[in-house]
Amino acid sequence: MKTPLFESEKKSHRRFLVIYLLSTLLLIGGGSAIFYIYSLHRIIDHENQTLKFKAAMIRSKLRKLHNSTEKRLLYPEIEGVRTALYDIDRHYLIGEFKPKKVIWNREFWRVGDTLYYRYEMQPYYLGAATIVASMPLDKTPIRAFQAKMALILFLAVLFVAFIARWLGRLFLAPVHHTIRLLDRFIQDTTHELNTPVSTVLTNIELFKSLHPELENNDELSRIEIASRRLSRLYDDLAYLRLNHRRQRRIEPVDLRELLEERLAYFGPMAQRRAIELHSEITAKPLREMDREDAAKLIDNLLSNAIKYTHPGGRIRVYLDTDSFTVEDNGVGMDREAGKRATERFYRANSSEGGFGLGLNIVREIVEYYGLKMQIESEKEKGTKVRIVWGEL
Repeated sequence: MKTPLFESEKKSHRRFLVIYLLSTLLLIGGGSAIFYIYSLHRIIDHENQTLKFKAAMIRSKLRKLHNSTEKRLLYPEIEGVRTALYDIDRHYLIGEFKPKKVIWNREFWRVGDTLYYRYEMQPYYLGAATIVASMPLDKTPIRAFQAKMALILFLAVLFVAFIARWLGRLFLAPVHHTIRLLDRFIQDTTHELNTPVSTVLTNIELFKSLHPELENNDELSRIEIASRRLSRLYDDLAYLRLNHRRQRRIEPVDLRELLEERLAYFGPMAQRRAIELHSEITAKPLREMDREDAAKLIDNLLSNAIKYTHPGGRIRVYLDTDSFTVEDNGVGMDREAGKRATERFYRANSSEGGFGLGLNIVREIVEYYGLKMQIESEKEKGTKVRIVWGEL
């Protein structure tokens, strides 16, 4: 049974298919155009030779008329061909039609769907030195050829598409296998992390309740903060592992209540680093979304802000009817890093911890719900991330 491709693999597969199909079809199209023009010329050449043969028949009839002793001569006719006779000075004498224009320096020429042939006679017959013959181009062989070409091109496109899909799967197979191993590793790691981290956090809460005098103990606070960081790492890895196949429960989420809850959660971390965490909540928006997604969006923005703000710095959080904003005066990013900030596993500052998952997860949530994310950042001046959902 074939395992489904990850979203990143699907994107790479689609890009390969587009590039391969476009380049191959361009090559096939160019070759087909050259072959079509060559074949069309052959068909027209065959028609020209037919016209030339019929003009020669007119010449034979003119010769007989020239030698005839009859008083009344009938103009020679050939079925399917019209002719006109010109004298040695290229003046029109007589004919079944009078061409609008004769190209005297060419033997064959074409005007629209009509073929013309100019035949110089030696010797002259009845004062005629030139025969100009004309007949309509027979499109039957051209249409038959076009139908064959269309069928061949259609089959070629199907074949190329099949080969492209097969080659894409073949080239992605090693990458797919590696990603599957990594996915399995993340699954096993998150499973192993869950129990000890939960145990540590539970026992810290129990220890605080049994020994209230240690509520502000520095050593215990450091253990709690480190454990919460491990817990968040577990949450991110689990979300990354399960996000593409978990069932979301879409319901109205009170973003004000949720934000206040998450601010309380991150308060000790900010306090530990002497970071001022200021919030301005001017509305109580309800948003139709999965509560875990909403919490994950808020958590990753707050976590990133705390991580990349210098001790003693400031973080401002704004929530109104139209948007949610987290702004810090931390290390910031240059323009290039700002463009890549939402890439998975990308870290603008390698001196800080983490796996580069925060903003990538935020971007996935934003894209899933059709929101907009605006990132403004300047090196050593700070970063501002604004999530815009519009009027609710």
